[in-house]
Amino acid sequence: MGMSFTDVIMIGWLGTTQLAASAITSDFHSFFFYIAAGIITSISVFIAHARGKKQQSSVRSIVQQGFLIAFICSIPATFIIYHATYFLALIGVDEQITQAAVPYAHTLCLAFFPMMLMTVLQQFIAAHDKTRVILLVTLTGLPLNALGNYLLLFGNFGFPELKLAGAGIATALTASFMFLCLLIYCLCSRTLRNYRLFSCVDLKNKEQLNNMVRTGVPIGISNIGEMGVFLASTITIGIFGAETLAAHTIALRLAGLFYAFPLGLSQAAAIRCGFLIASKQLQKLKIAIVTSIILSIITGCIFMLSIWFYSIEIASLFLSSTDNTQSVLLTAAGFLLVLGIILPFDSLATVAAGILRGLKDTRIPMILSILSYWIVGFSSGLILAFHYDLAGTGIWTGLALGAVVFSISCMLRLYFQWWRNFRIPG
Repeated sequence: MGMSFTDVIMIGWLGTTQLAASAITSDFHSFFFYIAAGIITSISVFIAHARGKKQQSSVRSIVQQGFLIAFICSIPATFIIYHATYFLALIGVDEQITQAAVPYAHTLCLAFFPMMLMTVLQQFIAAHDKTRVILLVTLTGLPLNALGNYLLLFGNFGFPELKLAGAGIATALTASFMFLCLLIYCLCSRTLRNYRLFSCVDLKNKEQLNNMVRTGVPIGISNIGEMGVFLASTITIGIFGAETLAAHTIALRLAGLFYAFPLGLSQAAAIRCGFLIASKQLQKLKIAIVTSIILSIITGCIFMLSIWFYSIEIASLFLSSTDNTQSVLLTAAGFLLVLGIILPFDSLATVAAGILRGLKDTRIPMILSILSYWIVGFSSGLILAFHYDLAGTGIWTGLALGAVVFSISCMLRLYFQWWRNFRIPG
């Protein structure tokens, strides 16, 4: 999230068209990333269940099959992202934007495979409650990505001025660096090195692989139900021109930055609940569920108030002072106000879905996600945008409606299917 946020700020200094082009290409890339990452996310749940049942021997096989899934997903995704501008042109995105996006698509696709490998190791490490190392690697990668942008975007210190192509290269190099750092940690950590991840490669356990895919695919589709509708909104708003798309990009990147917090909390809840349900510690499971939900509501409300009070100041960070950006600034500030409404509901829905994921309940949340965000949210957004001529504001209103419906749906699912039927004490 931070890499994307940094890219948007620095690319925004190149101008409105470049900002819009990078945003629509990045979101096209993210559309496939969230599908594949969702499938790989099942690794942490399976490892947590294996640890809860004291089946340590199966962990290595789970991680190895995770690498296999990452490789299989990366082949078609890299090809499609390389040709992203062709698909964007087919749906009517402004030609000026798609032409500017070509070099970015050709280099950004190189980041997909190392990102997938990094995701596998993140899930493996997080399943052992060692998330600090992930934070440290991320904190190292962020300035490295910014440095790469500084050198390759603008051609500083004798480096070639590659502009958007340079941003894609910087992202690919940073993702590769972060993967190598996590790999070295896994091979050197006193706890994790005992798994000997790359010895006795076992990819023949088809039942386990099928279970991982059956659990992971609904998670990936749920990601598209939730995050995909935001990414699709970028492509749709591209129809309204570069200025509206630039304003949307500012709001969406800020949404992504704030989304990282409930996403991390969701992952922690999934791992914790998976471990506790497997070890049949129902009282502790109750505490974990309640704590996660309360934290999600508190953080969502804090983010909402922050955006409402500082919408103009936040939007101005992304825009060059040399551009005629007043209309973009005001439009972005309006989108941020709607985003503030979305954040508490989206935070609650994300964490509730994570709890259900830890209980291996993924199919129904997938259906709820699609119904909420696409059938209710995106459809109503399209009607407001085109029929009532609200343009980007209509799309964002639809996104808000989808977030509200999905959060309520997930909470009802959690209560009626699990809390009540499992008879957790209290």
